[in-house]
Amino acid sequence: MSDAVGRRFLLRTLGASAVAVSLEHPNLENLRSTTDLHQACSAALAAAISGYETSDLTSTASSMRPLENTTRTIPRQRRLRGRDAIDWMRLHAAVTVVSAGTDYDRGLHTDAATRSDRAASLARAAGDGPLAARALALRARMVRQYSPAVSLQIAGAAARIAGHSPSRAMIAGKVVAGAYAATGDTAGVRDAVARAWRTMEALDANAHGRPGFAIETYSPADLALASAEALTTVGAPEEARPYLEKAYTLIKDSGQTGMIVSVRMAQARAAISGDQPDHYEAAEHAAAAVALAADRPAEWVARLVRDVSNLAEERTGHALDDLVTATAGWV
Repeated sequence: MSDAVGRRFLLRTLGASAVAVSLEHPNLENLRSTTDLHQACSAALAAAISGYETSDLTSTASSMRPLENTTRTIPRQRRLRGRDAIDWMRLHAAVTVVSAGTDYDRGLHTDAATRSDRAASLARAAGDGPLAARALALRARMVRQYSPAVSLQIAGAAARIAGHSPSRAMIAGKVVAGAYAATGDTAGVRDAVARAWRTMEALDANAHGRPGFAIETYSPADLALASAEALTTVGAPEEARPYLEKAYTLIKDSGQTGMIVSVRMAQARAAISGDQPDHYEAAEHAAAAVALAADRPAEWVARLVRDVSNLAEERTGHALDDLVTATAGWV
């Protein structure tokens, strides 16, 4: 990458991070250094992750694409070897994981699958098992709807390379429990949830991070939400409620819009999944979720609204037609 191209890339792509870099390095002259460029790209990645739950996903995706390209081409263009090359490989893998997650949330599942596979291979080559596990976990979530058995196989491979990391708790609580839920295996869900919490409890508090999208941490709020979703799916909403209460308590004042929307939609599903389905409560939670998501419309929100509406019609005879209509354009 030429110096001029490097400057243009940083100013166009890194947003707030680029501004910070320009203040620290007048005229960006020091970014001729591969180390400085690596730090700037890392800062851009950190900014994208930090703002993931509150930023428009299209904007996040558009900022990640040139970052993905740069982290892929720098090692070859600068003929890096050894540890430097591995550091860039890991950074490129991390950027690709975020890009894959963005694709998945936007409903671009083919693109997400391609990127998650590439990220997993890169992370493993770079010696980062937990990051590779994150990528494989996303792949497992994508195939869960069509083949829970294959999803479990991928999750098992991911767990083996995750070590005793936050990724392992995420795989058990979100991927494995979800795959068992897809087959209606209540015992499997309960076992996966219990294993996930045992792993979580063994982690240092610094590994929890904050709720929402992450590639190195996993918060109790996220695990509580995943536990509740799986238990609700297998017809155990009463077991799910304590987890939902925990998740909501932990995220309600966090400002993490995407996470709050997820919890609200999980509350809506739980409200109509019990022995006495409550259409009013479900509609209230779903409406709150849609209102929050209006400034950050996304395919995954529309999908959840449609699914909850179908369940509401099945359980109560009344769908959530107005909310389905309001989110139809988000698909």
